[in-house]
Amino acid sequence: MGRFHFWSADTAGSSYYRAQLPATALSWLGHQVSGGMRLPHDWRDLDALVGCRVAKPEPTQMWQYLKAETGVRLVLDLDDDYFHIDPSNVHAAATWDRAMLRRLADNMAVADLVTCCSEPLARVLRDYAADVRVIPNGLPAQLLGKPRDYLAESRPLSVGWAGTSSTVVELPEAVRALNRISRYPRAGGVQVRLVGIDARQAMALGLKGRQIGALGWVERIEHYLHAVEEFDVWCAPYRSTPFNAAKFPTKWLESSVLGIPLIASDTPAYRAVIRHGENGFLVKYEHEWGRYLKQLADDPELRQRIGMTARGEASGSIMQALHYQWEAAVRVPVEVTA
Repeated sequence: MGRFHFWSADTAGSSYYRAQLPATALSWLGHQVSGGMRLPHDWRDLDALVGCRVAKPEPTQMWQYLKAETGVRLVLDLDDDYFHIDPSNVHAAATWDRAMLRRLADNMAVADLVTCCSEPLARVLRDYAADVRVIPNGLPAQLLGKPRDYLAESRPLSVGWAGTSSTVVELPEAVRALNRISRYPRAGGVQVRLVGIDARQAMALGLKGRQIGALGWVERIEHYLHAVEEFDVWCAPYRSTPFNAAKFPTKWLESSVLGIPLIASDTPAYRAVIRHGENGFLVKYEHEWGRYLKQLADDPELRQRIGMTARGEASGSIMQALHYQWEAAVRVPVEVTA
């Protein structure tokens, strides 16, 4: 059994998917695994170190030292295409400046392996690293068993969006449709739930009305999953940008495991997993958001069919199906002699 550490860049959602869950999955296989934003005191005894987005100056110094002076296997993991940050994300564009990207490239170059969450992202990273491996995101299997009430018509229908300060720039794609569906004359009514932004941000985008609620930033992933599992329909708008083209379809992962019908923009990530009208809906033009929202609001059996089909396909997206891929990534390859 091995001794591994997942070195997180922060405590955000990407850390949950690319450090916390993989560390837990490896512990299921009997390995000794730790994680956090700091290295463990016994870092010299590690068999492998998985560094998530190692690019800041001090972590870079340590990464390069580990490569030069120790035998620790170095695995650098990335969850987004930081080489193609969209200019509209002002904070991220300022953070990932030329110096930051140069350090990231240098750290990938000396890593024994680079891991990432999607094949489009891997194609970008292969310009900087010799060995890049795709390990998709996953979620715990127990979420598949949470019951859903698709057919209840007496309560308000919950139409949801979830995001962060980085992805709020994508939300205007669906604002008009969300405003309209919040006023839809359905028995029981419709509520629009926004997770990750507050009421002030929602109003600034033009989302307003008594039936629109903004939960704000949710710090703990457990609270986030509890919030989104209340959605009856999930909207995932994305613009067509190089950054989004390399993304993992995380909203598909979350909605399908929870059995929630998803309406998503027709971007490469979501086009790869959604069969339009069977396990979700793909939006090519802005007016289609309203059409598909209305269809799902009017037809509880359609919500059930779409949600259950998606959930039935989610078994391949659980951590219990992915832990051996992480084990193969952190283990030092055995040399075969003649």
